[in-house]
Amino acid sequence: MKYVNFLFHIYQPPVQTEKILAQIVQQSYEPLTRKICEYSDLKFTLNVNFSLVELLNESFPDVIANIKTAHEFGSLELTATGAYHPIFPLVPPAEVEKQLDINLRGNQRLLTAAFRPKGVFPPELALTCGLVPLFKTLGYQWTIADDGNLRSYGSDVPYNKIYSVDDFAVFFRSNTWANRFAQYSGQWAHGSDFVSELLGSMNAWMGNDEGYVIIALDGETFGHHHPELDERFLGEVFEALRKAQSRIRTAHLSDLYQCFPLESGFVPPGTWSTDQPDTQNRDYFSWWKSNRNRIHQLQWQFTRLVLEAVRNLEGNTELNERMDKALYSCQFWWASYWKFNPPEIYKGAFNMMRLLQEAADGRTDELLERGEVVFRQLITEIERKKHHQEA
Repeated sequence: MKYVNFLFHIYQPPVQTEKILAQIVQQSYEPLTRKICEYSDLKFTLNVNFSLVELLNESFPDVIANIKTAHEFGSLELTATGAYHPIFPLVPPAEVEKQLDINLRGNQRLLTAAFRPKGVFPPELALTCGLVPLFKTLGYQWTIADDGNLRSYGSDVPYNKIYSVDDFAVFFRSNTWANRFAQYSGQWAHGSDFVSELLGSMNAWMGNDEGYVIIALDGETFGHHHPELDERFLGEVFEALRKAQSRIRTAHLSDLYQCFPLESGFVPPGTWSTDQPDTQNRDYFSWWKSNRNRIHQLQWQFTRLVLEAVRNLEGNTELNERMDKALYSCQFWWASYWKFNPPEIYKGAFNMMRLLQEAADGRTDELLERGEVVFRQLITEIERKKHHQEA
């Protein structure tokens, strides 16, 4: 039997505006989750950060209800992740553990009490093997990475086995298939065309062997990023998968974990955006902390100072909770070479500065003084690049 896993990742930062959120809900989240409910005989996986659950719970309870219904029925598998979408390899292990815990407790409270995920979806599929001991200690069984990083090293992509690190399972999503959707250019007139192509590709690759393909991508791809990949298209995909169940079946990642053997294998560092030049330059997380991006370097220097100042105030629950949210990844993504957006970078930087000032509480504090120096350097570097681009 051939298996396909669809893993939809949906996330919005805690600073997202209600106007933009409403647009994305209408175009993507509501039709996607409703279609998953309608096709309850199929199996899908969803990663939803608590950051988004909080926003949906306030204004869009129908989407929460759809997710809860599909999960409690058993057709939708939910994953663990960082509550506010930090890049796991770039923050201290204690912060990774805290983010996983906030996500677990928060989703049990606002999403479903039955939220007990078996696997971890690292934000942006940013993974290093150093995270595995923590995931194991917390009781998880598997995580997921991007197979493009395997290909960069010339390693084979598994389809009838699961790579493992210290007996901990690491799945690989198909970079090729995910990007066929993310870079959609009209290649499938109907959802059934995609299913036919997928079946042909899997048969050519796997022959008569049993095997699987994982298609993990942003849920916003459907309807929001690509209006053509709308509710109609999703319905056609799901209907075609339903009709083809004698040849290909949808599966949860935890089903695949039970069906295929573990085999020790090389798991390189990287994200689902890491490319061959990044690997060659050992710049594995270039969209969020590039070795060659001065703004990134200053952002993280400043973040470390603020994190130290706030975490020293263990008794200040409110300030520490705001620090949890302040680690969201978008502020660093907008500072990348490809997405440079000063207002979004400033949004994160000024938020961090407020936290540092409140942690100092009016005192002349060494961390505050150091932080102010780095903050000024960061603002200067942003303005320098901004004026360079405008020139």
